Amino acid sequence: MYLTDDSGTGIQQRMSHVNTMADTVLVNASPEDLRAILRNMLSSKTPGLVSAFITSTRTRLCQRSGAAEGILSPFSECGAIAPQTLKSLTRARLMYGSGLGFASLPLLAAIVRSTIGCRWSSESRVADALVVVDADIDQALQSCREEIQASGPVDYSTRRKVLDELTCALEDSRLDVDGWGGEFPFERAVFSAQDLKL
Repeated sequence: MYLTDDSGTGIQQRMSHVNTMADTVLVNASPEDLRAILRNMLSSKTPGLVSAFITSTRTRLCQRSGAAEGILSPFSECGAIAPQTLKSLTRARLMYGSGLGFASLPLLAAIVRSTIGCRWSSESRVADALVVVDADIDQALQSCREEIQASGPVDYSTRRKVLDELTCALEDSRLDVDGWGGEFPFERAVFSAQDLKL
């Protein structure tokens, strides 16, 4: 029923119907369709839409936040990124992409630490994957810089702690790679971490 009256009941019913239809789309659309729909909406330049999207994303991520898990084996036998590593990397990208750069650092530190004890050739799929991880860490640290600029009073001790954890993981990884004569894959991440001032 879509009749309106002075109490606004009809308007509420109409909104309920629209929300039900929107929910039907969300439940049945493929991930590719949802990505296309969201990109079109966010590029529409509707005032406040992007900030509402980012706020909603952050809220969802914070509701589902958890400690970074230890990664037993970062790569599969064929040299591809293992599912658990990919899951951590995906979550880190969601975090830093929505402006939660510092929250993404423990996930990335766990990935770096998981490579200690592994060996790879410079022409392998593993080396290619680690270049991607290096770029992700650099992007996460850039997100941290933007987070500092955008936020008001913050808990610098917590931020310093997660940055130190990442820095320590990078240093330990460098020592490990130097020990077996490999090519250290996280050079950009090291420079970016050193450049982040708290």
